[in-house]
Amino acid sequence: MKRNWFWLVGPWTLFIVLAIGWVTYWHIAAAEAERRIQGFLTEQQSGGASASIGGIVRHGFPAMLRLELQDVNYGPARGGWQIATARADLHLNLLNTQHVTLEAEAPIAFQRAGGAVTNVTADALIATLRTDNGRLVTAGIEADNLALDDPDKDGVLRAVKIVLNVRPDPRAADEYQIAFDAQALTLPRPVRSFEGLGQDVQALRAAIVVEQGAALLQSSPGDPLAPWREAEGKLRFDALVLNWGALQTTGTGEGGLDDQRRLQGALRLPVDRPGPVFSAIANGPGIDNDARRGLGLLATAFMLSGDDINLDVEANNGVLRLEGITVRTLPPVY
Repeated sequence: MKRNWFWLVGPWTLFIVLAIGWVTYWHIAAAEAERRIQGFLTEQQSGGASASIGGIVRHGFPAMLRLELQDVNYGPARGGWQIATARADLHLNLLNTQHVTLEAEAPIAFQRAGGAVTNVTADALIATLRTDNGRLVTAGIEADNLALDDPDKDGVLRAVKIVLNVRPDPRAADEYQIAFDAQALTLPRPVRSFEGLGQDVQALRAAIVVEQGAALLQSSPGDPLAPWREAEGKLRFDALVLNWGALQTTGTGEGGLDDQRRLQGALRLPVDRPGPVFSAIANGPGIDNDARRGLGLLATAFMLSGDDINLDVEANNGVLRLEGITVRTLPPVY
């Protein structure tokens, strides 16, 4: 009789113990996550950053853990930008609390130095972060039907799909690998000197290595990229796929910023049919007469010959050149 009683009560007792243990663990995990968030805010504020969260609400019990972050504001101590949103949800992996997901649940206002604001909206906008004892393992951003709207300027940048992933480069210290994929981009305005290629970019994919990446985390008031630029940091494009109007190419290159914050670098883009590309660029409204004639001659020559080309695009000393032909001068990026 006692043995029968044990088999009846034992499983339920075990279930209750496990349930109590899980409830306790869920609340401990939630409290620890909130403590780490508050600790991060305090650390950032003590370092001069602008960081605040209006409120935190727990959701998801018992299977999941989701923290609703209300009225989020953040601006780094070094200045240069600030973001604000009414709500973002932080999802935690209960079996691995070093893996978190942040999902935007409201439009995001991104304010740059000088006060200009870009409003960011999307059907879905998700950021993920995975660490190991405080060290970055991977981080990523994924967006569906993304829109970036600057109210002070014409047009809206749109993308049907954006995926960006970052991880430390295992081949070299202080370098990071970036995988970027954008599908069906609509540019807010024609790109100066490349108006003839249109505003629709069918695809843009890149495998990038950020050299001197650790310098990006250093502080410099008023010029957030100064430490990286002074460390001779640059982006190395191990692969670049660009389908933009007449330009269909897969190339390589590298680029950074000079001491006046202008683009500096070069791209090498193999093009099977360069004639239509040169023709489209030559017919743009922003091309001066000398460049128009030179590009027109190149377009005619390649259309007649049918040859392909490794298109050289160079930015150096504030001048943009295409196959050695000066296209225009370059302003500071920011």
